Amino acid sequence: MTSLNATLRWLAGVIFTSVLCLNAASGQNLKPSGVFLTDSIEVGKPVYFALSVRHSPATEIFFPDTLFNYSPFELISRKSFVSSTDGRGTLDSAVYHLVSFDVSAVQSLRLPVYVFHRKDCTAVFTQRDSVFLAKNNMIQSKDKAVLEAETRVMPLARQFNFSILIGSFALIIGIAGSIYWVFGQDIYKQWQLIKLQRRHLEYLRSFNRLMRNARERKNIKDAEKAIIVWKNYLERLERKPFATYTTREIIDNMPDDELADALKNMDGIIYGGQGKSKNMDVYLEVLKTGATRIYRNRRRFILDSPVV
Repeated sequence: MTSLNATLRWLAGVIFTSVLCLNAASGQNLKPSGVFLTDSIEVGKPVYFALSVRHSPATEIFFPDTLFNYSPFELISRKSFVSSTDGRGTLDSAVYHLVSFDVSAVQSLRLPVYVFHRKDCTAVFTQRDSVFLAKNNMIQSKDKAVLEAETRVMPLARQFNFSILIGSFALIIGIAGSIYWVFGQDIYKQWQLIKLQRRHLEYLRSFNRLMRNARERKNIKDAEKAIIVWKNYLERLERKPFATYTTREIIDNMPDDELADALKNMDGIIYGGQGKSKNMDVYLEVLKTGATRIYRNRRRFILDSPVV
């Protein structure tokens, strides 16, 4: 029984091998033709390769597609033609649009035709056809290239250094913080004194101008404006609403007999219908001196205060 099985396996192998050999032989009977349509090419210029084969109508064949390696050429496109059948068999053909960037003097190509069998496909190649390279579009260098050392220093683009910027900001903040921690109160006091002095000078310019006009022009309106400037200045100096206070309220908030007499007399001149008084200049000077005295007290208070 074992000998019979071995004999059957041997016969099956012989039959299978015979079928493959017959299929291969049928493929070898094909004689595909492949030729270039021109005898010369130029680098980078198109060239055409015609592939054709005549076979039995019952035989199924395939031509190479884009996956095939056409080296040294590159495939641009392929145009296939309709099969034609006559008494000699079926004719299939295609034209391949190729291009080459190779500079070899002679370049050749052969393409296969694939014969389909039930188990596999057999590749049957054409004869190798060649073309010659035309040098019309090639630039021939007469001088031999010589390498030269490049020793010049190339300028580099300037780049912003953010590390230095951040470090500078940190240094400035640190120095400013240290100065404020040591001298902060003194600096703030000096700033307060500067603002206080600037306001006092502005008050003196306005008050002196109105007082001079009231004296020279004998104009009570200018005297009234001088009183308004004086009240506004005291309001900013003492931080009390002196501009809206009556004379009685101002006297109650500033217990000064000399200022009280000057304010009462000025009220009589401006609102009492007493007319121009020869002592009006004296009363205005008393008001100005009183405001200056309050300014000096305020300045002394800022200097003596531990924290402003």
